[in-house]
Amino acid sequence: MDEDKFFRLLDEADKDLDAFPFWGIFKRACKANPIKGIETLTPGRQAMLILWEANSQVRNENGKLESLPLYGDDMADKLQKLKDDLIRHFMNEDIDEAALDKFFRIVASKIRP
Repeated sequence: MDEDKFFRLLDEADKDLDAFPFWGIFKRACKANPIKGIETLTPGRQAMLILWEANSQVRNENGKLESLPLYGDDMADKLQKLKDDLIRHFMNEDIDEAALDKFFRIVASKIRP
């Protein structure tokens, strides 16, 4: 998958989620805690990628956490499932913005481009 298609799919998912109040909270937390050194990573893209990692982790046969790959021909389907999961989990929930901010700050500090 080329980079343009990858970003287009992320941006489409971001735009779809803009209709939900919880998404603005996630994007504000990412904007306040950007991943340094990646200029193409908007708050919406950052939120999508971090939440994909958090939502897709499974334990391998050795008990180690692994994330399912987002890239590939079925990326649009994977992003649709992520959007559905986020809507289902956060649609009617109050979000602890301080905890969310801390989560994104910790994640952003650990990622090095």
